[in-house]
Amino acid sequence: MRCRSCQHELWNVRPGPCPECGEPFNPRTAVFERYSAHFCCPHCSEAYWGNGKDGLPDPPEFTCVRCSGVVRLEEMVLRPAPGQEGREIRQDLHPFEGSPKGLLRRTWDTLSMATSDPVRLGRALPPRPDLGQAGVFAGLIAGVGVAAALAPAVVTTAYHLITVGSIDVLSMRSSDAQLVFGATMGAAVLGSIVYLGLIALIIAIVLRVMNPSALDVRRIVACWCYASGIGVLGALPCIGACATPLILILGPRIFTQELLGAGLVTKRFVTVINVLSIVLMIAGFFGLAVLTMNV
Repeated sequence: MRCRSCQHELWNVRPGPCPECGEPFNPRTAVFERYSAHFCCPHCSEAYWGNGKDGLPDPPEFTCVRCSGVVRLEEMVLRPAPGQEGREIRQDLHPFEGSPKGLLRRTWDTLSMATSDPVRLGRALPPRPDLGQAGVFAGLIAGVGVAAALAPAVVTTAYHLITVGSIDVLSMRSSDAQLVFGATMGAAVLGSIVYLGLIALIIAIVLRVMNPSALDVRRIVACWCYASGIGVLGALPCIGACATPLILILGPRIFTQELLGAGLVTKRFVTVINVLSIVLMIAGFFGLAVLTMNV
């Protein structure tokens, strides 16, 4: 079990500030695998299982059976259960910033959590997120968008190399349909990043006006970068070019749910932003349809 900010080992450490960076740690705010840790009495070190919700002792406050002292969860010292030594059993670590796994595995885990449980992803965000890591994730998503846009040209080149054995520049000219297909896929991915960025800017402005103390630009930017992963739907073969409406609906929802998990916004605020994003999407498609008909 490690600190969310500096990855310092927290086993056998009394809850409170991290010995390395000072970031406060409270078992009550963490999530563990059930029966993976021993929660020890701060008075006599009697061990109790994390048998309840989120792998924590249930009830969280009780009388120790050994010393008869009052035990509170936020005072208990944690130790790994037998057989759990060396494993990361804490489940609320951020899948991209708090994981020792490889880059591709971390990216996949982040995408999975963003689409399945964005509140948990926001909750796992460190108090001072690493914007460099968040930028790497957003850069990977942008790279997928560029690759999707160039896919028709790459496929055409590979086809000529395999069938003809050489590249005929004149015959390689892509059709309009191929260009539109590639541009749509690329725009679905890259556009989602820009679209969520505009929503992030609007949210930051609203929070600045309504409640300046709730404005945490660093965490908003990090949530924006990780929510942009929804854009990879636009790069899926065949169906990616048609995924734009789904991205425009799910993107703001994932982003606002992350902000909710990070404690930056309220449920009512999330509902308002989600409704406004849907209204803006409908208005945008209606305006595009009218413009297309006039042209």
